[in-house]
Amino acid sequence: MTFKFIHCSDLHIDSPFKGFSSVEGPLVETFRKSTYQAFQNIVELALKENVEAVLIAGDIYDGANKSLEAQLKFRRGLQKLSEAEIDTFIVYGNHDPLDSWSASIKWPKRVHVFPGTQVECLPVKKNGILKAYIHGISYPTRDVRGNLAQKFSRGNNDEIFAIGLLHANVGHQSGHDNYAPCSIDDLIAAKMDYWALGHIHGFQVLRDSNPAVVYSGNSQARHMRESGEKGCCLVTLNKDTAPIIQFIPVDAIRYIQGEVDLTGTISLEEVIHVVRSKCENFADQTKQRDVFISLSLNGRTQVHSELKRGDTVQELQEEIRTYFQGRTSSIWLTLKLDTAGIYDIESLRKGKDFIADFVNLFELEGKEKSFADLKEVLKPAFETWQGEKYLNNLSAEEMKDILVQAKSLCLDKLLK
Repeated sequence: MTFKFIHCSDLHIDSPFKGFSSVEGPLVETFRKSTYQAFQNIVELALKENVEAVLIAGDIYDGANKSLEAQLKFRRGLQKLSEAEIDTFIVYGNHDPLDSWSASIKWPKRVHVFPGTQVECLPVKKNGILKAYIHGISYPTRDVRGNLAQKFSRGNNDEIFAIGLLHANVGHQSGHDNYAPCSIDDLIAAKMDYWALGHIHGFQVLRDSNPAVVYSGNSQARHMRESGEKGCCLVTLNKDTAPIIQFIPVDAIRYIQGEVDLTGTISLEEVIHVVRSKCENFADQTKQRDVFISLSLNGRTQVHSELKRGDTVQELQEEIRTYFQGRTSSIWLTLKLDTAGIYDIESLRKGKDFIADFVNLFELEGKEKSFADLKEVLKPAFETWQGEKYLNNLSAEEMKDILVQAKSLCLDKLLK
């Protein structure tokens, strides 16, 4: 027997987007609709794959004061699933706990919301055949600090698939609020076949079987710190083999961070060409999605001083954004300058200022006595436990290389 379902979480429908106040035109509306569009994509995937259930592991909405529009949009998606005889199982998380406001909307008949008082066990039937039991519990209020996982137990239903649906921080993962904290051992003790988890915004398989422990991640990124693919899990349980867990991207907008090495470029026209090519490569990878790209310009280039001047970088952004206007999928670009110049060391050495003195000091590089003197000056650093581990056995060649790098870094700072 098999059981096929979708596991998703952290839809954050109606979420405000951060860091993109400069976005304009049709993209503003694309931004606003993206979290709901991602949920629509989940619904369409469920219909296409003919799944037997959709499991949502909390944080459907972004906040307790969820809008009526968000709730109506969500209900429309659930109605489509219900009409296709697909059950939806929902737990609420810290962003949308049960004690937050909800409009008086009646859910479709195949929608099941778990309570916040105790773990409930609900059956999934297909054509009259019992396929699985879904165990779940919602957050009664936002600030849940107790271990909810310890409330779960499979019971004696060994022949039927058992799935735990929970919004929690497993393993006290840093960077995330420690709501409903628990350990992998707590989840194993409940004897589920699969744990459908929410709260962490990246796709993670913490354990692949007996039980599988999985975070689907959020379905739509909301800022540049959530770059990369976002989606849901298409899961097939089989009594005789490990679960088949497929991550399926459903995001409407893709956020991408990258770097462009401008080493060797000699004109702003060349810079524009290199950046355009990078954007096109990223866009090709996203398969017709709108894409928001943040690029760091780095490397040593003759145009470093031009790039630093006035609004040059902002004007380059606008030029490249304009170039991509009218595409089927939009590209919105932000640039960060982190380049360095190419310096004429001979000219700097002949000067009569601090920089000339600084450059001339490095004439000592390559001389054994200078390395010995340098080690004496840096003795406190060499004697720390980190220094003993990484610095004590440096060869003269390695010391020379470090000095060359130090000279370049100092000149970059002094001549900016």
